[in-house]
Amino acid sequence: MEQRPFMDRNQLIGFALIGAILLGTSFWASTVEPSQPQKTAGSEEVQSASTPAADAELDYALPPSDSSSPDQEFTLENDQVRYVISNKGAQIKSVELKEYKDWQGKPLMLVDGNQVLDGPSSAFQFAASYEGRSLSLSDNLGTVWSYELPAEGYGLRWSMSTPSKDDLVLTWRQAGIRHEKSQMNEATNTSIYYLENADLERGSLSDGSDDEESHENIGWVAHRQQYFSSILQTESGFVKADMQTRTPGDTLHSRLFESKLRMASVDGKVSAKGIWYHGPNHYQTLKDFNLEFDQVIPFGWGIFGWIGKYVVSPMFNWLDGYGLNYGIIILLMAALIKLALSPLTFKSYKSMAKMRVLKPEIDELNEKFKDAEPAKKQQETMALYQKAGVNPLGGCIPQLLSLPILIAMFRFFPISIELRQQGFLWADDLSSYDSILSLPFEIPFYGAHVSLFTLLMAISTFLYTKFNNSMTPTSGNSMMQQQMMIIQYLMPFMLLVWFNNYSSGLSYYYFISNVLTFGQQWVIKEFFLNEDAIRAKIDETKAKGGSQSRFAKKMSEMLEVQKEAGNRKARRGK
Repeated sequence: MEQRPFMDRNQLIGFALIGAILLGTSFWASTVEPSQPQKTAGSEEVQSASTPAADAELDYALPPSDSSSPDQEFTLENDQVRYVISNKGAQIKSVELKEYKDWQGKPLMLVDGNQVLDGPSSAFQFAASYEGRSLSLSDNLGTVWSYELPAEGYGLRWSMSTPSKDDLVLTWRQAGIRHEKSQMNEATNTSIYYLENADLERGSLSDGSDDEESHENIGWVAHRQQYFSSILQTESGFVKADMQTRTPGDTLHSRLFESKLRMASVDGKVSAKGIWYHGPNHYQTLKDFNLEFDQVIPFGWGIFGWIGKYVVSPMFNWLDGYGLNYGIIILLMAALIKLALSPLTFKSYKSMAKMRVLKPEIDELNEKFKDAEPAKKQQETMALYQKAGVNPLGGCIPQLLSLPILIAMFRFFPISIELRQQGFLWADDLSSYDSILSLPFEIPFYGAHVSLFTLLMAISTFLYTKFNNSMTPTSGNSMMQQQMMIIQYLMPFMLLVWFNNYSSGLSYYYFISNVLTFGQQWVIKEFFLNEDAIRAKIDETKAKGGSQSRFAKKMSEMLEVQKEAGNRKARRGK
């Protein structure tokens, strides 16, 4: 009997790729750690500092005033947002989003002494002209800042004009205030985004890690956090933007931002106007500006982003229009997607049923050719598939086609602000992790709590894997098959670790999807598949001489080429 190596080159490459994906996912999920470890499952340790750490690289303090006279503050507000603007340097001192609360139930502040726009006369006190929701500030050097807030909605209109023969650089520094229960998740989904005017495509710095970039001809720059953004846009564009992000030295902030924005001087003056958005990362709200603001929502790349934006999001919004609880909406989404994929699911189960019917004959071939060359056994097996009209990959391909939807869901739930602070069953916030047990210690990569939705998802995945393997015949007992089964059974335990700190809405969706899959399998098996009829159909196909699919034809050609190469090698060896 031929002694085969433990794993050949292709198997090694396959496992290297699988290992890289698994390790890469684990590394990505744990890239950003809180500066201080979590102490309880319900709340993460919060330092008492009111500003970023003193040793932070970026300086967020306002320049000292040039006058001893008291500063003046002006309030611009509507039902959605409240701005407080100082006459010193025309600075925005605070921004409160009135429709939202932070994770502790306190008013949600996007700006609260943590932002400075360092530009012309930023240390001077301006003369003010204030009326309702509009404010104009001017100094004696000819610099004028104007702000106007609409009666409804978000987006502060701003304009600036200052005499300058040279280009002007506005340095916008901001410390992102922590708003969410999980600082790690919020920090991981926080970075600087920007719009390139040349192609109206979004670019971004690395999410959740220190980074810096420089780009020219920029339409807007966004200091984006997980569910809220500050976006500075100008109609004329920024000539150049030098951007950087840094990790804060405390647990009160998600990330430190700095954007140096160069504006062109024309005829001895720098003038600009645009929108300064402080608000939620809500898709329709951002899209209504028609300024590509909606690109700050990362649906994902390629087909995954397309499915998330044009399939999943509209479905979610349609169901949301009925005023249902979000847990019910997620259940209905899972049911509708399962229904839409049911033709592929049926085709997959039918193919597996054909393989089960052929299993006795496949086992006979394995026994008959157990001492033969692997190519010979594969060739005989493919001949059997051709004669019976069976595609051995027929059960896998439909499942692979449904994979983009699963990945689109993985991207959709952590960015859906609609789920933020929405409860269902024992979960008080579907956008963050649920916790039924707080641990007195922290487990690396897992956390200091137990998420029940994640536990249910992992258990249902394990049961699905076990049931599916019992339904799927194997051709022999090869080492590769054994290793693949080990990976399949290991995956639910890895999911248990990865998803423990993720959105509970995502874990709940995957759990419901698994439960619906069990129901789908039972219905198909009991009412739509008859293995006796399948056996009769296979016998009929054999009697007609077989039916060769494109896959089987290609495999036969490859095996013939492999066989001929082996024959040539044997002849050269004589």
